[in-house]
Amino acid sequence: MASADDLDSTTVELAPIALGGRPVKAPGEDQADLVTVLGKRNRVRLGAPRYGDYVAELLSRSSTLPREIEELVQQGYDLHRVRPSLTLLPDLDCVFVTAELSLELLTTPRVDDGTHVAPPIAYEVKPTVVLQEAYNETSTTSSEFGTDIGKLLAKVTQANVEERNGVRHIQRITGHGVNYSEVGWRLRATPDHELLGDVLGLEAIIRTPAGAQLSGQFRITADIAVKTGLDKWLTQHFGPRGNTPALSVTYPLSG
Repeated sequence: MASADDLDSTTVELAPIALGGRPVKAPGEDQADLVTVLGKRNRVRLGAPRYGDYVAELLSRSSTLPREIEELVQQGYDLHRVRPSLTLLPDLDCVFVTAELSLELLTTPRVDDGTHVAPPIAYEVKPTVVLQEAYNETSTTSSEFGTDIGKLLAKVTQANVEERNGVRHIQRITGHGVNYSEVGWRLRATPDHELLGDVLGLEAIIRTPAGAQLSGQFRITADIAVKTGLDKWLTQHFGPRGNTPALSVTYPLSG
C-alpha cells in the first residue's frame, strides 16, 4: 500500500480509520462501516452466500459426470458450489482502493458423535485472475475518480502491472486457494474501474467428505482513500488499519 510520503504530488491521503483501529459496526453482523476522521462512512456488506450441490447441478444438465468429478464421488466426496455476496459502498469523495474476501472452510459430521471429519478442500476457485489492460500513464483522459484520486490509484496499482504478449495489464481480481482449506479473492481498484456496488462472479467449488456439513468463516479487509485537506502527520499518526478484518461472519454452506 502506498504511504503518505509517496504521495507528495497529490492532495489525496489514505484515510485513517476510526480511533483505536476498530471498524464501526452498523446494525447487523453482516455489515460494517470504515469511518474516516472526518466521519465519512464507507460501508462493507456481506450478504448470505448462495450454495448448492454441485454434483446435482451437473446431473441436471447431463446424465454423465466429468471423469474427475465421477472419481471424486466414487471416492466418497461431496462437492458444493459456493457463491459469496459482497457489496462495497464508499462515501462521498471516498474510494475503496483494495478489498479482500477470504473464506475459511469448516466441516462437522452430520451427527455429532465425536467422529473426526477430514477438512474441506477447494476443488476450484473462480475467477483465478481478471486482467485489465493497463492505462497509458501519459494519458490526459479524465478519470471518474477525479484527478487526485486517479493519481493515487495510479501509484497503488503500479505494483500489480504485468506484461503479457507485449501488452501491459493490471490484476484487478485474483482468486486463490485451490487444493487448500481457505480460499479468497483480492480486488483492486484502478483509475478506470471503481470498487463500488455489488461484486459479482465470485465462486468456489468445495470438496467435503460425503455427508459432512460445510460452513465457512468469511472475512473482509479493505483499504480506502479519501480526498482530504488534513495534514499528512494526522494520516501517518492514525494510519490505515492494515490487515485487521472489517467484518468476520460465519455462514452455513450446505443443507
